[in-house]
This record gives sequence, C-alpha cells and structure tokens, in this order.
Amino acid sequence: MIAPLRHRVDANGVGLSVLELGAADAPPLVMLHGMRDVAASLLPIAEPLAARYRVILPELRGHGDSDQAGGYTFEQYLFDLHKVMDTLELPDAHFFGHSLGGQILVRFAAVFPARVRTAILVEGLGPPERPGENDERFWLAGYGQHLLGVLGMPRRQRPLPDLEFAARRLLANNPRLAPERAGELAELATRVNAAGERVWTFDPLVGSVFVARTRRADTEVFWRHTRCPTLIVSGDLAYEYWGSQLGLEWDGRFAPGELEARVRSFPNAEHVALAGAGHMVHFDQPEALTRATRDFLERHR
Repeated sequence: MIAPLRHRVDANGVGLSVLELGAADAPPLVMLHGMRDVAASLLPIAEPLAARYRVILPELRGHGDSDQAGGYTFEQYLFDLHKVMDTLELPDAHFFGHSLGGQILVRFAAVFPARVRTAILVEGLGPPERPGENDERFWLAGYGQHLLGVLGMPRRQRPLPDLEFAARRLLANNPRLAPERAGELAELATRVNAAGERVWTFDPLVGSVFVARTRRADTEVFWRHTRCPTLIVSGDLAYEYWGSQLGLEWDGRFAPGELEARVRSFPNAEHVALAGAGHMVHFDQPEALTRATRDFLERHR
C-alpha cells in the first residue's frame, strides 16, 4: 500500500488537508467524506480506484487535519472545494460524495456545472421526510430548540479514555464495521490535543451547517440543476441511522415512492441500492460500493 500524498490548501486563511492517490495524469476523481468523518475512511474505496484515476480526498473544514474554523456553512464548503480544485489545477473532475459530502457535491454541481464531469452521491440526499415535516408549524416548533442545541454545543470535547474506547464507540454506532477497521479508524479519527487528551478530530460545531434545518423543497433546486451523469447510491438499512438520529416515534424509512421521486428530480440519474448497507455504506459494504463506483465511472470515463 502506497501512502497518499498530502497537500495543504489555503482557503482564505483556512488550511485544508488534502490526500492524493494515483497517477498525476489520470482522470481526476474528487472524493468527499461525510460529517464527523475523515478523508482516510474512504481509502478502502479510493485505493482500488487509484489504479485508473487521480484520486483527491479533501478533508472538510472542521474535520481531520483541516483547520477548525468555528463556522460552517454550505457556502464555505463550496468555496473550499473550488479552492482545492484551483490549487491542484483541476479544471474539472469526477466526484464522489458521502452524506454531507454528497450534499456539498450536489450544490457544487448545480452552481459550477463546468467543473463536474459526473457525480456519485452516496447516501447524499438527506434524511427521509418525517410525517408532517412540510407543515410550517411542525418545522417552526422545533427550529428554536434545534438552533440553540447546535450552536450552544460546547467547543471543548470530552476526552476519550483511550483508542480502545474510541473503537468501541465506532462499533456501537456502526455494528457492521469490522473490528479491525474500527481500530484503524479510531487512530485516524482521533488526535492528542495540547493538554495531552485524546479527542475526536472534528469540531463539535460542524453540525451548524444544518442549523437552518433545510427542507426538501430548498434542496430540490440543486437536484434539478445537477445535469451531469449522476449515480445515486443508497443503503437498504439506512433507516436505522435516520430513525436513531431523528426518531420521535418515526422509524427512519422513506415513504413509498419517496426515494424514487427524489431520483427522478435529477435530469440524468440512475439509482443503486446496496443490500446490507446502512448510512455508512463505505463501512458496511466497501467492496460493493467500489464496484458500483468503478462501473459507473468506466461507463462515463
């Protein structure tokens, strides 16, 4: 296994960590991780693809070795991605985005269409609609509580006792993750701070990107204007994650036809559902996700 190259990109004073694999003259593929994750968690997908692609793995601001800027908006993430591409002299690229990375990608593809050859969205369409979510009264009822909870989150993280504890936390949240991989990710996703304490590498405030509680109608405009060939990947067990995160006597499942309607919102999209995968598809089914990604890219190379 060849260690990735490491770049440091300046995004108007915010330092961004970027990993790179593959030949410099190969077609570029930019891979974006999700919230509270790290770029290296995508390496099991990226490494096989690096045989034919120049794979670029930025770490989002507030994550991994990128700076913790304190404020996180979609606009800032789009700016950061634009700076990464300009700094690495990428006029355009294929793109892969998981979860938050997928939501950043779909906005980037709509706003800067000339920069995106293809888009692979892995669990990147946001949560299913909860019953009554489009009712303004329902939305407003939880908005203030959500705002105070997200923006009032303490910046200082509670220290982790040790790496083994971090690995157990990862396994508790991702029960299909291989134990040895959980140990590797525990090392990649934690660091020792100036006080000698082991903490997660993400800024607790990264969740503020969703402080506005964006509704589906606010997102559909980006779906409609993502005109490049698009692959939408979902995990058939993702409802477990959404139910646990958003709960309130809701099982986290899409309503009948809801996911299919979202796919139809894209002008040029296809959909694949991976069996045995939850929201963290790259944890649960890395080989199947790699195959789906490779097959799609080869058809649109």
